[in-house]
Amino acid sequence: MHPTKSRPLAFFKQFLAHPREVGAILPTSLRTARVMASPIRSTDRVLEMGAGTGTITEAILERIEDPSQLTSVELDPELAKKFRTNYPNVHLVVGDAEEVLRNLSDTDAIISGIPFTVMKKDKRERMFDLIKNRLSPTGVFVAIQYSLSTRKALQSIFRSVEIRWSPLNVPPAFVYICRDPK
Repeated sequence: MHPTKSRPLAFFKQFLAHPREVGAILPTSLRTARVMASPIRSTDRVLEMGAGTGTITEAILERIEDPSQLTSVELDPELAKKFRTNYPNVHLVVGDAEEVLRNLSDTDAIISGIPFTVMKKDKRERMFDLIKNRLSPTGVFVAIQYSLSTRKALQSIFRSVEIRWSPLNVPPAFVYICRDPK
């Protein structure tokens, strides 16, 4: 079976088991994932947070020269298992993205599928601070969210915050493209 055929069911099962961690009922659409990956340059070092079953990963791999430029993080062990099967050449860390950010040197792009809106405020603030401090000077932070509730927080730490609406994603989503940390 092709990897994309089994993604929705695996993702939905994990959403039912852990809705606060998974954040959406279905994986990000490939169209939305490509919007998320569009700011990535071919030579960028990329951190993907919330890899899920790999739809965003697929779009990132279309943009970079070599899979070794990508580190993906997934908290859910079942989704991580599926991810490893589909993307054996991508470095995957199974664990909390906050811990990975703490130990990360500068990176060019951070792409997030993490549901910040359902995260506790203090954790979200720590994550945003770490993201801001780990981006290279020309770096970009991209996040998919299902509401505009993180807009003010992101505008307080980035000089440029572009929001793209993705109505065909299920559920419809906002893609935040953030540059130039304050």
